[in-house]
Amino acid sequence: MGITEAADRIALAVFELDDEADHWWELIKNTRDVASLSWNQFRELFLNKYFPCTIRRERVKEFQNFEQGNMTVTQYAAKFEELARYATRYVANDEEKARMFEWGLNLTIRGRVLPQRLSSYAEVLETALESEREVNDARKARNMRKGSQASIGPQRNQNLKS
Repeated sequence: MGITEAADRIALAVFELDDEADHWWELIKNTRDVASLSWNQFRELFLNKYFPCTIRRERVKEFQNFEQGNMTVTQYAAKFEELARYATRYVANDEEKARMFEWGLNLTIRGRVLPQRLSSYAEVLETALESEREVNDARKARNMRKGSQASIGPQRNQNLKS
């Protein structure tokens, strides 16, 4: 069930407003004919009030340059989705969203995800999470082997002091 009428969409959005935003809406109602307000007009009024163009442009730029870095895949995905809300033209469909997400992954995980050519964001995210788990497990196993080899190997005369 989708909401198609502008008045219904606006009513639902307004229902969610509270505190200062609720006061803002009361002011709008007192200064405009809200009965003829389209959804796009409402959206534009709201965005201009609470998310000025400058801030939206900054978020889009941040999204375009966003990379996983030292974050876990889960942390990266949460921030990616937060920023994607501001950059809808770059994630216009699920496949574009998947590509943007892939290219921000760190090289080790991206190298495991890209060759699979997954078409949906959900598949890319799941594969990235699995890859991260595998990479971490392999790192732990290597570290355990290094630790056990150091204590098993030949002992040099540690009593000699210069």
